[in-house]
Amino acid sequence: MKNFTLFVAFFMLLTLSAQSGDTINNAIDVDGTISSIDVVDFNNATDSQLVPSCVSSEDIFYKHTTGVGDNKMTIGMASGAVLVNTDVEYQIFVAPQGDMNQLQELECDAYTVFVIVGGSFQYVIDDIDSSSNYYLRVYKSTDSLINLQDLLNGTSITMRSDFDATLSTTDEELEEFQFTVSNQDITFSNQNNTPLNYEIYSIEGKKVLFNKSNFKGNAIDIASLSSGIYILQLSDQEKQKAYKFVKQ
Repeated sequence: MKNFTLFVAFFMLLTLSAQSGDTINNAIDVDGTISSIDVVDFNNATDSQLVPSCVSSEDIFYKHTTGVGDNKMTIGMASGAVLVNTDVEYQIFVAPQGDMNQLQELECDAYTVFVIVGGSFQYVIDDIDSSSNYYLRVYKSTDSLINLQDLLNGTSITMRSDFDATLSTTDEELEEFQFTVSNQDITFSNQNNTPLNYEIYSIEGKKVLFNKSNFKGNAIDIASLSSGIYILQLSDQEKQKAYKFVKQ
């Protein structure tokens, strides 16, 4: 029993160390909002030397992986009031479909944290791809007048992806993909008779229906699905779009 306890403790230690955020490869996972930043991570931070970089300083990485059907990504930070005005430097990257060989910088900026009022930033990306990794790189403040622990304890990080129906319905290129849902099928207009692929996922991300080859029909049989919320993903050779629907 003692050996088992030691093994569990050692495993937990390895898990925590793998999420230290000191490099982009072991970035700290965020799905929603972290209410305060762990000052220990920043005290132990080193310069990852990942290029491109905004400034030369120690840094910590955070990561969010987009879910199936998500089409909108929100990344942000918010800091409470401090005793002296200071800037928080940050950088945002994306690895499409999780491919680190295609890592792209999206933003390199800073926000000011003011005395009394604090400060924040929010970065929103529309029409995102599912299963992509977004990274937030936060640089350690080098301002000697700032109490780092006070700054970080009052700082939250938000990284979340979700489905925004307005992004699907306003895309003129996908006008032919408008659809209606009944208890038996999904009927959609395919004005150009374009060969399509479809996949349907449960809200938990499990694939429950899909076509095995391109089809030119205008209805998908969903009679076998239980009542619930699902994601329909339609695609052709040029574009792909996800829609959320409810099976009664």
